[in-house]
Amino acid sequence: MKTYLSAALLTLALVQTLPATAQNSYFFPGTQAGSFDPKVPTPEQFLGYPIGSHYTRSDQIVAYLRELDRLSDRVSLRVLGTTFEERPQVVATITTPQHQQQLAQLQLDRRALRDPKLPAPDYGKLPVVVSLNFGVHGNESSSSEAALLLAYYLTASTSPETQQWLEQAVVTLDPLENPDGRDRASHWFDQNKSWPNPTDPLDREHTEAWPSGRTNHFYTDLNRDWLPLTQPESRARMAFFHEWYPNVMIDFHEMGTNGTYYFEPSKPHSTENDLIPRATYEVLNVHMAKYFAKALDNLGSLYWTKEQFDNLSPIYGSTYPDFEGGVGITFEVGSSRGLAQEGTNGVVTFPFTIRNHVATGLATMRGAVEEKDLYLRHQREFFVSALSEARKSPTKAYVFGNAQDPTLTNKFLSLLLQHKVEVHELGKTVTLDQQRFEQGTAYVVPTAQPQYRIVNSLFEELTTFHDSVFYDVTGWSQAHAYGLAVSKQKNANLVQGAAVEAPKTLTGEVRGGQSGYAYLLPWSDYNAPRALAALHRAGLVAKVSFKPFRAGPADKPVDFGYGTLVIPVAAQKLPADSVFQIVSRVSRQNQVAFTSVSTGFSVGGIDLGSNNVRTVPETKAALLVGTGTNASEVGEAWFVASQQLGVPLSRIELSNFGRAPLGRYTSIVVVGGTYTSLDRAAVEKLRRWVQDGGTLITLKNASEWVIKQGIVKDKLLIPANGGWADTTAVATAKGRAGAPRRSDFVQQEQEGTRAIAGSIYAADVDITNPIGFGLSSRRLYVFRNGTTFLRPSRNPYATVVQYTGKPLVSGYVSQANLQQISNSAAVVVSKVGAGRVVLFADDPNFRNYWHGTSRLFANALLLGPLLNLPEGSAAVSAAEEAE
Repeated sequence: MKTYLSAALLTLALVQTLPATAQNSYFFPGTQAGSFDPKVPTPEQFLGYPIGSHYTRSDQIVAYLRELDRLSDRVSLRVLGTTFEERPQVVATITTPQHQQQLAQLQLDRRALRDPKLPAPDYGKLPVVVSLNFGVHGNESSSSEAALLLAYYLTASTSPETQQWLEQAVVTLDPLENPDGRDRASHWFDQNKSWPNPTDPLDREHTEAWPSGRTNHFYTDLNRDWLPLTQPESRARMAFFHEWYPNVMIDFHEMGTNGTYYFEPSKPHSTENDLIPRATYEVLNVHMAKYFAKALDNLGSLYWTKEQFDNLSPIYGSTYPDFEGGVGITFEVGSSRGLAQEGTNGVVTFPFTIRNHVATGLATMRGAVEEKDLYLRHQREFFVSALSEARKSPTKAYVFGNAQDPTLTNKFLSLLLQHKVEVHELGKTVTLDQQRFEQGTAYVVPTAQPQYRIVNSLFEELTTFHDSVFYDVTGWSQAHAYGLAVSKQKNANLVQGAAVEAPKTLTGEVRGGQSGYAYLLPWSDYNAPRALAALHRAGLVAKVSFKPFRAGPADKPVDFGYGTLVIPVAAQKLPADSVFQIVSRVSRQNQVAFTSVSTGFSVGGIDLGSNNVRTVPETKAALLVGTGTNASEVGEAWFVASQQLGVPLSRIELSNFGRAPLGRYTSIVVVGGTYTSLDRAAVEKLRRWVQDGGTLITLKNASEWVIKQGIVKDKLLIPANGGWADTTAVATAKGRAGAPRRSDFVQQEQEGTRAIAGSIYAADVDITNPIGFGLSSRRLYVFRNGTTFLRPSRNPYATVVQYTGKPLVSGYVSQANLQQISNSAAVVVSKVGAGRVVLFADDPNFRNYWHGTSRLFANALLLGPLLNLPEGSAAVSAAEEAE
């Protein structure tokens, strides 16, 4: 250990002091310094410090690539978009000058690889496309440093081999998949480094503060966003991906310091998707692995394969290409998380991790070019086989849409089109599976198309797996997440209209023009909550209807459902024309349709002056954040409030909770986490705030916490004891007497069934409860990846969402856990004094795309103060009488 420690630190010291030529020999061993064009500066020469001695900021990385673009006709740099923090997203395309002049034509020529209707191309004339992607997790920092060195090598190397690579390949190099997270991490590491550098794992340099630099601005894991595309970084990257359809795509990562180096193939079958041709796993991955192994063997670096990581779903940057005819590969290097850190393999230095990534990056180029014909032919065969697989499928089309929610329907349509899925207008209004789909607001997705495998992933349910231990989620259907009406059809001749080329351009309006009485807005539109927040910011009084009614012209009355917004003109402090201007502006900005009415006397149902039309207070919400809270769930709640609702959410550090004036907030959100830092006085402060009329919203194990703290008096918690009794866990003990024992020291594979592997469930929702307002169907799909089990309330009106008796829809769950979930509660409202607690057993905002349940969260945030009022709705009043 001491010998290794000394050698590692000596390596770090040498890299920090050696001239550029010696640095080249360290990062590019076996390469002569004279084989590089001296006109092209090394990263060290441009930045002013040796690579591996400092963490390079995102602006410096972009500046270096701009310099390569300026100096070399091999490089063209392109800005794809900007992040939430206004950092540019760039991609460098590196190839021969001749190819650079023909990039658009090369993209057209490659269409024959993915369009079976076109004749097969001349493979010898097509370049292989290699996509190198770095830093999707911002604090896995060696990757972006390696990107600088690889960009330099491909630009400056004058070797015949490099020239051959550029003639036979187009390389796209994304140095910063997550610029915001990158800078959050690099600032931490650079601010906390020392001279000499401590290698103690507990040194501050190696222990990033919450929330760390892994995620983007809203703490979203961008490596889980390739299918849902909720973030601007992902959408820009997806658009670029579909220009090239890479044949080989590498995602550079880091793992724990005690790891060595990982590359694919991954664990056979159990981590692989049956939709993908076996050749992807058994031929393409294996061929490339030989090049990676040789490169690391030459360095003497240890590595491993075939044991972990998922290729199950296209949510990852290293798996999505598998669903598009390429091969996606994950690289993971044991991380120094700082300049040098002790681990079980000795001291891991930053330069060492960078060098390993550089070696496998160059090996990728070598393998992709030498095996070019294999990868090009595979992509062509992949899309041809997609059509034959679609013909075998009993499902010939999916129909989706919701006439009452054009915004969410259009949002899902946009997602499909971003994935280059073929979509058609629905040719006529039909009723399918007891659901009405209206022409003009519904769409048809045929399965017989080259994107069949992506279509299947977006819509289908999967409950059969090769294993019971998973790296991440096992249910990823976007159709279920959006909560729209969907019907699977076996009829290939379903009426299809014209192909859809782009999402609709939705425009808001005020139907009927200016009113002197009131304006109405259905709560069923996805943007209605956002419109309410905008009305409040403009200073208008808004009311919400707790019962349906029919209003409008006698010859064409309109049905308005639960939650309809009512904007009474006379109740405002502003003149009628100013109210109209505000309502018109809000309608346009949020693409919603208000209806003006001239009377409060409804054609049917309640009148607008009814006690069942309540004034909604402006939302003043807070979110507890900081060490102890789940950063992902914090980010999701923050994202929904900020981006979907337009509600400013005060983020209160747990350490500041004691001095927070809670009386200014109508709602407080507590996500999953550990709240031991809140002492008895803090808990009592929170309890008094709820009792005085506040709305407390708790997610996952935070719901357990408030129950255990006695803030909620109801006995709602079900012990999470089902996972240990699962038959899978005791299969090795079958036939033996006595209790089962574990015979394998590695417990993960025996105990994996204890976890709930991110799966999808069916539940029944009370759409007459304010938490359920806006939903058109009682059937709701809920995502679950935790073991918080809530008992239905004894008050029949307090259980807003309850799992069905047979709830599993898609994904893996053990039988023991499934029994716990069946008929349990997903959302419960508990009255506490003049206030209430809305308890979610799950995370309704999961990864920002679970729109069906995020609407429940939005309702709790905006309408929560209207729950359990003395003059409550029939449902609430009945609940109070029962109590």
